Amino acid sequence: MTATGDAETFREAIIGASLELGQAYGEDGVTMRAIASKLGTSATTLYTCFESKAAIMRELRLRGTLSLGKSLIEGFDAPSPHECLLEISRRYVAFARDNPWLYTLLFVNETPTSEVVTGAQSERLQVLEREVTARFLDRFEAFTGRRPLDARRLVVRWWAAAHGLASLLITRRVASEHLYLPVGDVEDFVELYVRGLVDGLTAVDRP
Repeated sequence: MTATGDAETFREAIIGASLELGQAYGEDGVTMRAIASKLGTSATTLYTCFESKAAIMRELRLRGTLSLGKSLIEGFDAPSPHECLLEISRRYVAFARDNPWLYTLLFVNETPTSEVVTGAQSERLQVLEREVTARFLDRFEAFTGRRPLDARRLVVRWWAAAHGLASLLITRRVASEHLYLPVGDVEDFVELYVRGLVDGLTAVDRP
């Protein structure tokens, strides 16, 4: 393996270890010392790939957003426009449930990802956002037969609703046996919510 290959492999190992630490202990658990210990190396060696913990966290944010975006884009391959809108909504919620710490880092933490990533990273995320938005609006128009009055606001309305459910699920505010508001079968609840979200979004389009 070349030196470049070795460096790339080590860089990937750092990201993997950081993600595991974050999932287990939260952001405070992602330290250079902890990452090094997990990899069986010294903290000094980490600086050959990342200049700081902040750089590692930026990379985690970038990769997390790209991973979510990839899942959403694959959801647009559903056989009908209506099913596409349902599927991307399901996939959004599923990403949060499968990656609760990473989702929190991306969309719940006080500082938005858009204010953290660097120029090159920001450009990649803007390309992703434009692709997801364009496909979303294309499927919306194919299903409803009209363009939305305010395309950007429509997408934000969808995101706000999907994010709301995702956040409640990963913080256990929505649970099958919640002390005050039990929802029973969570999977059934999620599906009903997603269908209500899409039906409401496509039935009424006001700025």
